[in-house]
Amino acid sequence: MKPTLLTFVFSLALSMPGLLAASSTPNVLVIVADDLGYADVGSQGGKAVPTPHLDALASRGVRCTAGYVSAPYCSPSRAGFLTGRAQTRFGHEFNPHVGDETKLGLPLEERTIADHLKAAGSKTGLIGKWHQGFSPAHHPQSRGFDEYFGFLVGGHNFILHKKAEAHFGSAHSHDMIYRGREVQKLDGYTTDLFTDEALSFMKRQGENPWFLYLAYNAVHTPLEVLEKHRARIPAEVTDPARVGYLSLLIGLDDSVGRLLADLRSSGRDQDTLIFFFSDNGGSGRKPFLAYNTGVNTPLRGDKGQTLEGGIRVPFFVSWPGQLPAGKVYDEPVSTLDILPTALAAVAAKPITDSLEGVNLLPYLRGEKTTAPHEALFWRFGPQKAIRQGNWKLVQWRDFESKQNSAWQLYDLSQDVSEQKDLAAQHPERVTALSQAWTTWDAQNVAPLWHGSPNEDPTAPEKPRKKAK
Repeated sequence: MKPTLLTFVFSLALSMPGLLAASSTPNVLVIVADDLGYADVGSQGGKAVPTPHLDALASRGVRCTAGYVSAPYCSPSRAGFLTGRAQTRFGHEFNPHVGDETKLGLPLEERTIADHLKAAGSKTGLIGKWHQGFSPAHHPQSRGFDEYFGFLVGGHNFILHKKAEAHFGSAHSHDMIYRGREVQKLDGYTTDLFTDEALSFMKRQGENPWFLYLAYNAVHTPLEVLEKHRARIPAEVTDPARVGYLSLLIGLDDSVGRLLADLRSSGRDQDTLIFFFSDNGGSGRKPFLAYNTGVNTPLRGDKGQTLEGGIRVPFFVSWPGQLPAGKVYDEPVSTLDILPTALAAVAAKPITDSLEGVNLLPYLRGEKTTAPHEALFWRFGPQKAIRQGNWKLVQWRDFESKQNSAWQLYDLSQDVSEQKDLAAQHPERVTALSQAWTTWDAQNVAPLWHGSPNEDPTAPEKPRKKAK
């Protein structure tokens, strides 16, 4: 029998596995750490404990040294990533605190990355932290996610016990672990449980494309130490808070290793685009509600501030065979770019026309040599920032004094630590950048709810409890 064109093409595909992979819809895995310090990962200069698996993820793809989140705090940062839009466009400027739960959370008219990728044919899952609202209408399974396993609020204990009635210091049911919409009673360690669920989700999809948002609560407080990790923490580390943080970091790194090993052994690593980032900078200052000893060196500032330490985070993008391995990319990129990049990877169009991020693939491949963004912008209560090229103009808040700075200007190519304010030497640049920020801000809306008094000085102070 003579070989047909079809059998020839099939034989060619078998001899070139990448050809088959390139013709299929890839999976998209977004891994988010919580409050991870910029310099606590080995590939970012961290030396406190080894992070071989996070380093391997960075080296198998592109490490973006100027990766930014759209807000320096958990919930608004995630709202930006989830929608591909600046969260100040729709009023999600602060963490949702106590109030009318029908109005607290990601506005219902906004479409999420799960909505977009589900419309493109991917099975969608969220495992871990949500923090985008608590009402049934705000639940992940009402926001594009087919499956959900995790917690709805901003923080959670790591070590779980079935008999415990509450987590994270409250008896409110929102603090529980959910499978779908049902509360679960569980024993275990959340980082490991979330990883188990992720592996199960990926396996159950078989050859069908999937999108998974894996939102670990590590390395957010509470800084609980898992005993199996303690022996791996250097003896010279004696600060209990730092020991707890490093224990959580070890658990996170181990879990990333399990994920990468599973993708390799199943043959799906070539078909999976992976993003890794932290939702904001580490919280390395005292006193602070979520102080975790995170190290942001050489950046100045911490979680909650528009200084580099609050908004510039570890940011890795990996897609073997499609993106270069071991590349370091220095141009500014944003978590707003993840949604349009994922859509480009699966060859799908957005279901809305309001995305503000860009497709990073041609930039990371070197096909485009210009910067992805003309400028990046931030607003967080009284804090403001714009980065244009190497210049950054910023107003930031000192949480100890509760004072806001005037505009300060920094040349990040020479002063990434934001130590030398050049505003007086370059008044014309201050004027131009501040005007650009004002033009951008004109498209924002007022916050839908107050932040804490530190974030938002117009917020009412919480009433103090009377001494017993």
